[in-house]
Amino acid sequence: MIYELENDRLKVQINSMGAELWSILDKHTLTEHLWQGDPAVWGRRAPNLFPICGKLVNDSCVINGKTYHIPMHGFARDYEHQVLSQSKDCIRFRFTQSKETLEKYPFSFYLDTCYELHGNQLSCTFEVKNTGSGVLPFSIGFHSGYMCPFDTEHTIEDYSLVFEKKEAASQVLCNDFLAGGEKLYLNGENTIPLHNQLFPQSFILKGLQSDYVSIVENSTGREVRVSISGFPYVVFWSTPQKVPFVCIEPWYGVPDRADTDGDFLNKTGLQTIAQGESFCCNQTIEIKGRAK
Repeated sequence: MIYELENDRLKVQINSMGAELWSILDKHTLTEHLWQGDPAVWGRRAPNLFPICGKLVNDSCVINGKTYHIPMHGFARDYEHQVLSQSKDCIRFRFTQSKETLEKYPFSFYLDTCYELHGNQLSCTFEVKNTGSGVLPFSIGFHSGYMCPFDTEHTIEDYSLVFEKKEAASQVLCNDFLAGGEKLYLNGENTIPLHNQLFPQSFILKGLQSDYVSIVENSTGREVRVSISGFPYVVFWSTPQKVPFVCIEPWYGVPDRADTDGDFLNKTGLQTIAQGESFCCNQTIEIKGRAK
């Protein structure tokens, strides 16, 4: 089911399947800023990733001596999430373990996803609670695709990724969606020009110091700004051909290394919370108009 939030500036839609962000419409310009999905290109729009981010070797892992199969990016995106509360500008969903999820991931939890409008900003918050016994290991992340170019008058070359600060970040090298070594990607720079050859596959940056990164229209200053503060990894992805969107993905997690031993508890980037404890993280999406 599609739910709607609205204020004077933005109209937002969320799909209860996966609690997935479905639309971000700027009412001032009538511009849709979220990729609207195309099965021929990428059928999703903004899936929420839990309990893994990225891919496991052979889509499997070992937990307490038993092999489990978890699909790429986890399974939360493929289940209905229950609405806990809703108002004109805020909605909160909950997803809990089931017999089916326990066959893939033998832990009890709930995952709350909250969306709230504040002027030209959309706040998106995850809360994971350990409702079982023992430690809860997991990864979690956002995977929102943003329309780029913003309109038919521009091409992808008219845009840049701009970080709040000059960065000296590392790129986690990937092959067939599995992590490998690292190399320096940004060296005292804060801008990555966008172009159609930028995305032969996703690139993962770690060690970023900026509180946000923006997709900026170079000639006008229009931007979509995404907060990334606190996230150890940020992934950028689009199609390898003509780029119709750019995904900005703040992650608490990373794909398996190709040389992994398969033990889930040894997975790089894994988060853990004790029995009864919770973990929260947030991204805020801000729609900024033309520079004056």
